[in-house]
Amino acid sequence: MFFPCHSERSEESTSIFTARPACACPVGFFAALRTTIAILVIGLGATLHAHDPYESFTTVVVHPDRMVLTMGMAQSTALRLIDPQVKIPSLTPENIPTHRPRLEREAALLFILTSIRTQLAARKVEVELTDENDIIFTVTYPRPVAGRLLVHAAYLKKLGDGYGGIVNIDDDTNRSLGWDQLLWERPNFEVAIPPIAPQKRK
Repeated sequence: MFFPCHSERSEESTSIFTARPACACPVGFFAALRTTIAILVIGLGATLHAHDPYESFTTVVVHPDRMVLTMGMAQSTALRLIDPQVKIPSLTPENIPTHRPRLEREAALLFILTSIRTQLAARKVEVELTDENDIIFTVTYPRPVAGRLLVHAAYLKKLGDGYGGIVNIDDDTNRSLGWDQLLWERPNFEVAIPPIAPQKRK
């Protein structure tokens, strides 16, 4: 899916595609674009498909006791992270157990998440090869404290220019805390993490 035109990122527009030369698009176009992307972010959160090697999709869910990050990317992109010399032709159900330890180590390094000057360390990492031959990383972190959460997509610096991906962060009630498209040249954004809601008495 392609939109006819868009400018480089500003406060008024965010694109799911890499930045292209600016053009004279009507203001209403950007409002419609943001709405369309928001719908895509919500709709794609449960099913991560990443056939485009230059795009990835990441959902983060903040629970009362943990935070779970799930990223989907094309396996060719995942292989660039662990096999820059291109010695592995492909990932298959037969060889994924051999390469899973390296993929798991890389999964813990995909993002640098900083909560009030404290970097969150991965507690659990899982790697899945989907039926569509994409890779899904699932990384569990401790819950960040209330306040600013800084998100740095470290994997984009390793992949190089041209790569990017959407990151969407929700709480466990599906309330959106923020989203953005991160690019190789712009790998950072931040969201505000709310306090843990008091448990309702039964």
